[in-house]
Amino acid sequence: MKPAFQKIVLAAFSILLALFIAEILLRIFSTDQLYVWQPDLRHTFYPDTAIIQGVDGEKHFSINKNGMRGEVFRSGNDNYLCIGGSTTECLYLDDKETWWHILQQELNKRAKEKIIIGSIGKSGTTTREHYIQMKYFAPKVKHLKGVIIMCGLNDLMIRLSRDSLFEKDFQFTKQAEDSLASKIFLSNHKHKACWRKLMIFKLFQRFYHHIKPGGVKWLIQDDRGGSVKQWRQNRQQASVLIDSLPDLSNALEEYSRNIHLFIDEARKQNLDITFINQAAMYRDSMNAYEKGLLWMGGIGNFQSEPGHPYYSSFALRKGLALYNQKLVEVCSMRNVKLVDIESALPRDTSAFYDDCHLNENGAKILGEYLSGAMAQ
Repeated sequence: MKPAFQKIVLAAFSILLALFIAEILLRIFSTDQLYVWQPDLRHTFYPDTAIIQGVDGEKHFSINKNGMRGEVFRSGNDNYLCIGGSTTECLYLDDKETWWHILQQELNKRAKEKIIIGSIGKSGTTTREHYIQMKYFAPKVKHLKGVIIMCGLNDLMIRLSRDSLFEKDFQFTKQAEDSLASKIFLSNHKHKACWRKLMIFKLFQRFYHHIKPGGVKWLIQDDRGGSVKQWRQNRQQASVLIDSLPDLSNALEEYSRNIHLFIDEARKQNLDITFINQAAMYRDSMNAYEKGLLWMGGIGNFQSEPGHPYYSSFALRKGLALYNQKLVEVCSMRNVKLVDIESALPRDTSAFYDDCHLNENGAKILGEYLSGAMAQ
């Protein structure tokens, strides 16, 4: 038994040594890439047209091997990264129906070099998260030429929903940056098991996802849009509709600081920058049907519970205008390109299926409009 035992020990030692050497080599020659989305993710939505108006048929949501929605960036192309919230995420639109894919198609009709536009848009993110993505994610993206950022609406909605709990003096301390990074990047969890941090494990995980791409259980949204229907019902049961906005001065000052920091970081990385403001269906006079499509603008945990106070469409229109104007001021001061889309999109169901999310036609209008503005 002794020679057999020695062979087993020797084989085990050889395997461990080989794994150790492989881990060292992977750490030397690989970069620990951050991911906003799980690489090689595939999911199919089946939106109910009675809820998600203007969106019809199966909708394929796919993430490439680099954790972005869209084509893989390659050298020799002009590669642009879209950053934003759910209006950039375009969850219920097919990959080829998103406004940034249509923008890519339109720009390539006249471009000398092929243009590729990818997206890491994610629901609920504000300029706090966008700055962290710019600072930590963008430098790891190979062959990146520029960034396109759509922002403003989520900053407004987070300020309104948190009400008196909103952090009026927020600053990007090391602790704050670590907390935000841990929230938005999949590969940045500090408390996961040590063996899951090994480069060998990540390599096999990537290979598994590549040969067997899977769907995902969404934390909030469902495949047909039932969550949107519930959120609308919650708004219709509002305890009160508020027409006057709270004092937004501190929130607007932070919004301005975040945009400045984003621009500083983009220029530090020598990237082109294009800002896009935000449009919504809010008007001073909306009919009952249009008001029934709204669900945003609540205070507190309004998405999970009925009976919360909500801001009226009149107040939300005024609030969004303030954020859009602040973006104009900063971009003008820093000589950064800003595309105003408010006038391009009709504020009705021909473009939106709820407060601010584009349907198929709205995404087409926006993509074509942006191509004309950005082609210059």
